[in-house]
Amino acid sequence: MNAIVGNKSIRQKLCSDIHADKLSHAFIIEGSRGTGKHTLAMNVAAALACSHKSAGTIPCYECSECRKILAGNSPDIITVGCDGKATFSVETVRYVKEDVHTVPNDLEFKLYIIEDADKMTVQAQNAFLLTLEEPPSFVRFILLCENAGLLLETIRSRAPVLRTEPVDNASLDEYICKVDRRAAQLKLTSPSDYAELIMAAKHGIGTALEYLEPKSFAPVMDIRALAIDFCDTATSTPSAKAVIPLLSRFSQKRDILSKQLSALSEAVTDLTLLKKSDDAPLDFFANRNFAIEICDRVSLSFLYTLSCAVMDAIDKNQRNANVRLLLLKLISDAGLI
Repeated sequence: MNAIVGNKSIRQKLCSDIHADKLSHAFIIEGSRGTGKHTLAMNVAAALACSHKSAGTIPCYECSECRKILAGNSPDIITVGCDGKATFSVETVRYVKEDVHTVPNDLEFKLYIIEDADKMTVQAQNAFLLTLEEPPSFVRFILLCENAGLLLETIRSRAPVLRTEPVDNASLDEYICKVDRRAAQLKLTSPSDYAELIMAAKHGIGTALEYLEPKSFAPVMDIRALAIDFCDTATSTPSAKAVIPLLSRFSQKRDILSKQLSALSEAVTDLTLLKKSDDAPLDFFANRNFAIEICDRVSLSFLYTLSCAVMDAIDKNQRNANVRLLLLKLISDAGLI
């Protein structure tokens, strides 16, 4: 699995278990969006089927089995998920329960990759449990999720949890420039936008590659720009006259507003950390010098008050409070009016 960036400990464990023929028939890969969960699962499938397992490094990426699986052409590697829906339905689980009894076509095993497993309803999880406990001998499962804690304890007790590791920004930068020419071009022609993309990806290779599509990244850039402009304005001229015009840029749609407020919270957290140390690790600001300039304008007490006001606005948005009122309360609680 040397072609995978990061997640060294998981890769070593999986390869060791496959070589020793001790890989669990079911396990969970937990990690945030874009951190390579699906890529890991596909590499496990290829490693299990690899013709050169005895040679050492698996998968080899060269044998016909590896190429077929990694190209997504094996009928015995089945991926199921929410299909864009909010929850993972019991009907999908019923399909899996019936399909597991069909013998493999090409391989010695069938592998089901269950994406968004943490979105399974409790009913779906209970329906899946018996299949997970007593599948046919040739069946394996890999459950992918962002939060394994949302799965029933009975599911987690039968499928060990492996957690993906965040990819550092330097490795992320190197990898996407290597595999996608758009990244290298953006880095050359617009280094500031490229730096914003790297930070917005949150250590996720899949997310970074998705953001290389302008239509995908444009709304993310708008959200980031709003958070930066709010922090800049609120610290330059901490008054209602300066900040109120920015309120019109916040969305009336709660899902978008939630992302905007979350970005603002991340930005204020960065500023708070920088107030304590110029070398603090940043999760939001791509331009450290500009962030330091912003935080130098105000006191730590002001940033703490602003942070609390933003968190309260996030809570009120989740509780369906009036959007205009919660935004006015945010700037009021922050001492801007």
